Amino acid sequence: MTWKIKIMGVRDVALLFTVAILAYLIGVLTSPAFSLSSTSKTAPYIDSNTQQISASATHSSLRSSPQLSPPPQPLRQQTQKSDDCKNQPPPGYGILPTDLITFNHECKTEAMPPETIREFLINELFDGLSPYDLFPPKHVEALLRPEQIRGWGSNGTVFRRLMEEVKPRSVIELGSFLGASAIHLGTIAKELGLQTDIFCFDDFRGWPGFRRGKFADIKQQNGDAMLMNQFIQNVVSRNLAGSTLPVPFATVASLTSFCKWGIYADLIEVDASHDFHSAWSDINIAYRLLRPGGVMFGHDYFTAADKRGVRRAVDLFARLNNLRVEPDGQHWIYRRPN
Repeated sequence: MTWKIKIMGVRDVALLFTVAILAYLIGVLTSPAFSLSSTSKTAPYIDSNTQQISASATHSSLRSSPQLSPPPQPLRQQTQKSDDCKNQPPPGYGILPTDLITFNHECKTEAMPPETIREFLINELFDGLSPYDLFPPKHVEALLRPEQIRGWGSNGTVFRRLMEEVKPRSVIELGSFLGASAIHLGTIAKELGLQTDIFCFDDFRGWPGFRRGKFADIKQQNGDAMLMNQFIQNVVSRNLAGSTLPVPFATVASLTSFCKWGIYADLIEVDASHDFHSAWSDINIAYRLLRPGGVMFGHDYFTAADKRGVRRAVDLFARLNNLRVEPDGQHWIYRRPN
């Protein structure tokens, strides 16, 4: 009798243990937090056009750089009017599951007439007085050199090639430094008999420590490096003050303002910071300011900085927008469809 009671007790304990495990599993499987169809972090990203792309495709596409794998079918772009970029949706960013790639800059629908842009900017940015008027001011005159034009890749054949092809009325340059590229563009425009305005976006601060080495002769006063003043001096020395205007602010801030004002360009040069995130922001916003049929190009396509950051940004944007990257030496080119 004693052995039978012990056996019965063991069986009862085993049965109770089994029932407990089954109850736990049923509770877990029926929990709202556990669902094979739940919209968790690995769920497909849904873009504004409600097109879905699988998470596996998303992560595999992000891993394949710089030679990007073929994407899913490109997201359909809305038709854009010839002189406005407001209707352009965020490009085919459905494969990137993050809001960091969405640039919600609404551009003014009506484009500002090109012949009025320069006067508008002088009034808006310089209180109606051109930065070339009364230049140089006395307190900086002794700190400037008659001419100090330096740059990187600023005399490449791509400049003349694109100026002859596009014949731009308006040019936007991102990253000007001492004006070497802008002066080259302005000189070519003169030779071709073009009436071209060149707007040069740069905060003219350089970068930490840039005055060491070959730029040690650029003077500084009260913490202000003489980059903008030397830029203006260089432009004046080549008689290009009538066509070249500095926009002395960071590229993203300048692009955003141009977008708001409805200022578009036929040719845009991107040559500011060389890390991926800076190049990515510049390209995304600048492309909204490019007129249909216009050309965007930039430098440092093969530069190794930031693990080829510029090239990664250029290739990714091209892929997402169904554009072709056209290399030209160290430069890259996009052509915007009409």
